[in-house]
Amino acid sequence: MPIDYRRGIAWALASVVASAGFVIPWKLASALGSPATNTLILLSAGAVFTTLLTIIQRKALPRFTRFDLIIAMALALCTLVGNLSSANAIAVLSPAVFTVLQRSELIVVALLAWPIIGERIDRRFWVGAAVALGGLMLIQNPFAEHDPRSAGAAWAGVSVISFALMTVITRKVVHQIDVVSVNALRLWFSLACWFAWCGLPSDLIGISMPQILYIGLAGFFGPFMARLCLMNSAKFIEARLTTLVTLAAPPLTLIVAYILLSDLPSTREIQGGILMLTGISIPVISMVLQANQVRKSQAPRSLRISRRRHSSAPQAKSPSSARPRTL
Repeated sequence: MPIDYRRGIAWALASVVASAGFVIPWKLASALGSPATNTLILLSAGAVFTTLLTIIQRKALPRFTRFDLIIAMALALCTLVGNLSSANAIAVLSPAVFTVLQRSELIVVALLAWPIIGERIDRRFWVGAAVALGGLMLIQNPFAEHDPRSAGAAWAGVSVISFALMTVITRKVVHQIDVVSVNALRLWFSLACWFAWCGLPSDLIGISMPQILYIGLAGFFGPFMARLCLMNSAKFIEARLTTLVTLAAPPLTLIVAYILLSDLPSTREIQGGILMLTGISIPVISMVLQANQVRKSQAPRSLRISRRRHSSAPQAKSPSSARPRTL
């Protein structure tokens, strides 16, 4: 499919809006139930939405190989740990800070892809990682004692590592599986893993309708809509450019959280978030610039030769100039 920057960026921006739409109800639900119960509802909503999408696209129930089942189970474990950690983190952190910390997944993916896939890391990545780490320390002072945000930042870190590992595993086997079908299967497997891990909590019976509504919205916007928009964006533009556009999610989340929840991070957290996003954007912008240079250098050789010949060809003389002069 040819590159279409207008449609690709539009889908990427839709993913940014969906990401902001996920964090707000996810934060509201954290005050209505335990992280484990909220995770169960979120995984259930994501599994239903993704399965319906799979059936609509395939117009039949998918078939799986043994390799698909193994990969789906591995991804399900990452999904369960990531969402449980996310539920514990959002209960303590503000939506904007939570979203900024989630963006660090870009750096963790590169670190994990280095030993697992063999993708090389350049110097600009390490510079960006150092700047992002400085922003993280500014958001949350690691030497602060009895600060509940420390636990929230730690949970967010576990969530980021889990989702980053899931991304790297998917990238390694993406050409050997049906991504849409395996994605639906990993959500159902994650539900089975949830019951094996958590059992039957006592508060499962006391789930309220507002809790289901908030988490249902979070499940629709986050695991379903945001990822669907990213998949559509990848059809029209490079993944590097899509990643760069998604860095707009934290500022949008900050605005929406302030309007709907009157939640505003501290000055230190805002400064740390800006510094962290700057560090994350350094390797992303570097990849975009390198991709543009490679694209220009790989232009058709015949086209460059024809342009060179056309520019060096002598200008044809007009008929009037070819006439002999008369005295």
